[in-house]
Amino acid sequence: MTAVPSDPPVLRAAPTHRGRSIAAAARRPRTTQLLQAVESAITRLDGLAGAFDHATRSALDRRLREALTRHIARTGENGPAVPAVRVACAHLAAGDLEWAYLSLLTARDQLE
Repeated sequence: MTAVPSDPPVLRAAPTHRGRSIAAAARRPRTTQLLQAVESAITRLDGLAGAFDHATRSALDRRLREALTRHIARTGENGPAVPAVRVACAHLAAGDLEWAYLSLLTARDQLE
């Protein structure tokens, strides 16, 4: 009996851990302005020894909101991390720094 050659396997881009293709991940910019703002705020809150004064919280909040506005212009209201950054800004404004920090961690995970 002779062997019948089979069709070669079809190769597809392997999805990353979030279901996006490798090619799509390569096209995406490595660092967005929103991701930079989120990481900066995480760093500021990470070194927190006590309560931030109102001016410092306002500056962080303003930078996050400006980056979020630019991000929404590019990706739309349903873009990645939009709700998490909004929640973080609300917590910053209220002075709930621990919750702001946790929201920023969530946003960073969604942006990476």
